[in-house]
Amino acid sequence: MKYTYSSEMYGLQAVETSVSQAWPGLRVERYQLEAMAMPAHFHKHHLLLLHQGQQPIRSQRHSGRRFDEDLFGAGDAGLYPAGEYGPIAWDGPTDIIHLHLDAQALEARARHDLDLTRFALHERFRFEDGLLTQLGRQLLAASNAKHTLGRLYVESLANTLCYHLIEHHASYEQRVGGTGSRLSAAVLARLDAYLEAAAEQPISLQMLASLANLSVFHFARRFKQTTGATPYQYVLQWKMKRAQQLLRTDELPIASVSDALGFASPTHFSAAFKRAFGCTPREFQRR
Repeated sequence: MKYTYSSEMYGLQAVETSVSQAWPGLRVERYQLEAMAMPAHFHKHHLLLLHQGQQPIRSQRHSGRRFDEDLFGAGDAGLYPAGEYGPIAWDGPTDIIHLHLDAQALEARARHDLDLTRFALHERFRFEDGLLTQLGRQLLAASNAKHTLGRLYVESLANTLCYHLIEHHASYEQRVGGTGSRLSAAVLARLDAYLEAAAEQPISLQMLASLANLSVFHFARRFKQTTGATPYQYVLQWKMKRAQQLLRTDELPIASVSDALGFASPTHFSAAFKRAFGCTPREFQRR
């Protein structure tokens, strides 16, 4: 049977899902399942499973002559590239996060951003990777609420997830050749000019990378090497400094400053401002 998403395999809806967010190349879902046995199946997308239940469960799978069996506890993961799979069963209730990665999109990212000539994601029945678990939880949380800088935050998480999978859970060959490791002052000035001109607009990692004439991966890596901050951290810091200027010189309403700087809401803006400076925007204005 050919399935695209886990809801089709399980015959039930996810407890939480990012489907309304329509993230390109990525869907995150959470399921709470009872003991179950599934027949042989096919899934279209790469599937990363992150087990969250505190009670360990024993899972078994048959694939031709191969037989896998292991005990899955909280934080354990399973990685299953798109394709055919044999019958699988588990012996108890579980709470699990599913991350569906579009197979073609991930391969295109690997070939274009990393300049790979060959790429293949590994299948792993059970393994441990703390970073993948952390990223999965953060993406699931982001699927249920707007974040301070919206899409840029999710793009940063998804980028880290994809490149970590490629680097640590795949085999590949990279084209010979290298480039500089730092961004020039001219590129940084171009980025600041863009932030100035589009302060109220949603900022995407792809747009920032295009201003540097780089792939998203190379841009993010060189940006961190040059500035010591991720693009998301840099943009947030830039907006915080501009917020101080607006609050100090123009005495604008808090909501107007939030809108002018493209925050998801005045509440998100106030929370980010307090994290950065230890006081709320209103308290800053009164001072």
